[in-house]
Amino acid sequence: MVESVRVPDHIVDEMIAHARAGYPNEACGVLAAADGHVVKHYRATNAAASPYMFQIAAQEELAIWNELDEHDWSLYAIYHSHPHSPAYPSQTDVALARFPGTFYIIISLANRDQPDVRAYTIEGGTIAEVPLVKEE
Repeated sequence: MVESVRVPDHIVDEMIAHARAGYPNEACGVLAAADGHVVKHYRATNAAASPYMFQIAAQEELAIWNELDEHDWSLYAIYHSHPHSPAYPSQTDVALARFPGTFYIIISLANRDQPDVRAYTIEGGTIAEVPLVKEE
C-alpha cells in the first residue's frame, strides 16, 4: 500500500488555480511522474463542460499520452474539481476510474476561499483515501 501522494507545492497551487478558473464547471488535468516523482502538470480542457463530470478533451488526452510515452514517464495522477461538493469521489468518478495504480486527486471548491484537496485510489469500485503531501 502507498503511504502518501507527493506533489510539489507549486503544482498543488496550479491545480487549485485551474479549478478556480474552470468554475462553475469541473476542471481536470493529469500529473506525470518519473521514478515516482511528479515531473509535469498537464492542465486539460473539460470537454464535458459540466459542473457534475469531466472528460479530458480527446486531442489533449492523446497528446498527453504521447508525451508520457516519449519521455518514458508514468501516469501519476488524474485530478479534477468538485465545484460544489466535497473532495470525495462521486459515483460517476468511481465508474469512470479506468487506470489502476493511478491516484485520483479531487479539489473541492465547496468553500472557494479554502479549497480542500484530497487524493484517492479507486480500484474495482473500492475507494481508499491516500494522504496528500505537498513538497517544496
